[in-house]
Amino acid sequence: MVIYAALALSVFLGALGAYLNERKGYPHWLGFLMGFFFGLLGILALLFFPKKKEP
Repeated sequence: MVIYAALALSVFLGALGAYLNERKGYPHWLGFLMGFFFGLLGILALLFFPKKKEP
C-alpha cells in the first residue's frame, strides 16, 4: 500500500513540475521528469529557473 502512495506523490510532483516549467516557457516533459524523479528538490530547482525570453 505504501508503494501506491509513493507513486501517487511522485506523479503529483511530476505534474507540478510540468506546470511550473510550462509557465516559464520550457518543455513540460522536462519539468515532469524533474518532479517525478527528484521530488521536492526537483521542484525547488525548477522554481529557480529563469523565464525563457521569447524571440
